[in-house]
Amino acid sequence: MANIRLLPSGNWNAQVRPQGKPSQYKTFPTQALAQAWADQLEAVTKTHQTHTLYTLGMTYCETLLKGKGSYDHAIKIVDQLFAAFPQSIHDITPQLVNDFKLKRLQTVKPATCRIQLAFLSRFFRFAKRGLLIDIHNPVSDIALPKPDKSSDKVISAGELRQLLNKLSPTMALIVELAYETAMRRSEILKLTVNCLHLEERIADVIDGKNGTRSVPLTLRAIELLKEAQRLALADRASKGRLFTVIPHSVSQAVRIARNKAGLDSSVRLHQLRHTRITNVAKKGFNNAQIMIVSGHRDTRSVARYSHLNAKDVLHLID
Repeated sequence: MANIRLLPSGNWNAQVRPQGKPSQYKTFPTQALAQAWADQLEAVTKTHQTHTLYTLGMTYCETLLKGKGSYDHAIKIVDQLFAAFPQSIHDITPQLVNDFKLKRLQTVKPATCRIQLAFLSRFFRFAKRGLLIDIHNPVSDIALPKPDKSSDKVISAGELRQLLNKLSPTMALIVELAYETAMRRSEILKLTVNCLHLEERIADVIDGKNGTRSVPLTLRAIELLKEAQRLALADRASKGRLFTVIPHSVSQAVRIARNKAGLDSSVRLHQLRHTRITNVAKKGFNNAQIMIVSGHRDTRSVARYSHLNAKDVLHLID
């Protein structure tokens, strides 16, 4: 509740006591100004107190991710987290977050749980820094699950051949492109005929995870894209899109082909991206060059994706 009082000086002092927070004071020359300030502060405080993970998460997505490739994925995470935490964000404690973590680890892989907790932490940081809500980040008080060891997997040329042999021609094109370009699944499926500049050995990624970028193409990638371009131009229904399949069907096709080929479960579509980035790093590319290939914006991500060991750099130190 706000308290407005007249001071001996003739000015008006406004005092607002938000629940669970220190009182805030301010002095004004008129009662109307003092009341307006108090009303505005109470309205902002009330809005912040009624924020749920859904309203906070959606505000985050609309503010920072709109138009990016990661937008749809983030919206799904918002829905998942809101189902687990329907209360006000001020009532989400470290204990509740830790209970959520332990429960999720019973049904999903550690990497999936880490992603959800990372988004939860992002939302709270956004609340504090972006919306200026006085709130503690409960995720900072718990230990995150360790990442899967399978994420260090580098797929061999032999494993790739076995996988491609069990895929349909269209799926084989997509999968080999993932290996040759280090592009994400969503980025490949968004490619159109107009994105290709094959004479320049460049493909444009539109609305990728980190925005729009240009991808350098290997000679093999150019061969694959020429074939995809030929098929797209022959199919009027494609409307210029190189591939008309949905993202889930690609991952499902890879899982089925992997099982048919008798390959390990660590052979996954996204692991082809890790493999290409690792191979580029082995050639001696510096971080700036690797980031052009991978589309990452920071060197920490490059380090996480390029799985090098001591033997991989021996040829560079002499």
